[in-house]
Amino acid sequence: MMSELEALIQSKLQLKNEDLNSILSCFKLVQAKKNEQLLKSGAVADKIFFINKGCLRLYYSTEDHAIATRFMAFEGTFLTSIVSFISREPSVEYIEAVETSELLAISYEDFFRLRKTIPQWDKMYIYILEYGLTVITSKLNSLLTQNAAERYRSLLKNNPELIQRLSNANLASYLNISPETLSRIKSQI
Repeated sequence: MMSELEALIQSKLQLKNEDLNSILSCFKLVQAKKNEQLLKSGAVADKIFFINKGCLRLYYSTEDHAIATRFMAFEGTFLTSIVSFISREPSVEYIEAVETSELLAISYEDFFRLRKTIPQWDKMYIYILEYGLTVITSKLNSLLTQNAAERYRSLLKNNPELIQRLSNANLASYLNISPETLSRIKSQI
């Protein structure tokens, strides 16, 4: 259950066995059903999730109930509403299980206690922040510099698992296009 998380931590940190065991003991197994909300807008993000199996999405919902997906997270990835998690302010985002998922969750309290008690844990914090920053920057870059068809082609080339695993509605939301536009693009490629 912990093997992928354990391998990731060991690849990023030089730890004594007792420190590794202390870290791993802070992660609790969470089974999430498909479409289950793990964070609602207005709640404070109090966990970081590591995805063992499945898929989570981080998204916004507008007043007219339009959905804009910011990120889709698959196996081997951490996910939270990072601004809410750090600032302790209510989230403006939702986290939802797109598939039935097996997650490992660490609480805010345990995460920051580890930063105080195991100095190496700061490297994991930096890794999570840097990963999030690169994902956000890449997504923003594609939205600003590519049209819908170019975004789809780029996704097809660089992340084909997204196209294979996501419904058309989730894929369209991730690409920031309508499902009708996505269907039109798919028929032309």
